[in-house]
Amino acid sequence: MKYLIYPIIICLIMLVNVSTATANTPEIDLKHYKKIDLPYTSNDITKYYYWEDEASGLHISPNPKMPFRFSTKELSYQPKLARFFVNCPLYFPTIYFHYKNITYKGVIFMIFADNDEPIFYFQLNSYDRKGNFIDAIILDERFSAEGEALVWSDFKIQTNGQIIVNQMEQILIDDDMKFKNGDIYFLKKNIYKMSSTGVFKKIKETTINDDRHN
Repeated sequence: MKYLIYPIIICLIMLVNVSTATANTPEIDLKHYKKIDLPYTSNDITKYYYWEDEASGLHISPNPKMPFRFSTKELSYQPKLARFFVNCPLYFPTIYFHYKNITYKGVIFMIFADNDEPIFYFQLNSYDRKGNFIDAIILDERFSAEGEALVWSDFKIQTNGQIIVNQMEQILIDDDMKFKNGDIYFLKKNIYKMSSTGVFKKIKETTINDDRHN
């Protein structure tokens, strides 16, 4: 089984009205986010997306908030753990928290592959006290690989500052050489640390099975 997905720059521009705001001040910007306490896991973001069926139809859940534009610096930065080149100018704000004097914000957005497959993202960004962007990491990159497999990440942001991201796959067909229909297995296990500087530092990466989507 072989399938390739190459995202291109097609984002959620279905919305006519787009907020042109980036961060005015850190305090004003945070009003668009919900403050949370750690731990925070992939189970907490299920309200932000839904499937019409397993093979296709991934959508961002209806959101009363207006989408925002990434700053030039944010948009030019490729986040850690991204399987594909990510270049979507728009996002929806979701949650924020503070850790070691660094502010962390979770955002969601969606891009489409060149085969029109939607890819849902939950991304965590870090900022200093003045609201300056520091770093970014993809905690969930969720899509259906042409109806042959579901790909996603299970993550947990722990109270000790560690972030565990397990990249997963579920087979949806019967002719795979290694797995059978319905099997769920690990692609990679990743551990990162939220450092005092706001940089997401890699602690460990373990490849369990080859990622066939890169």
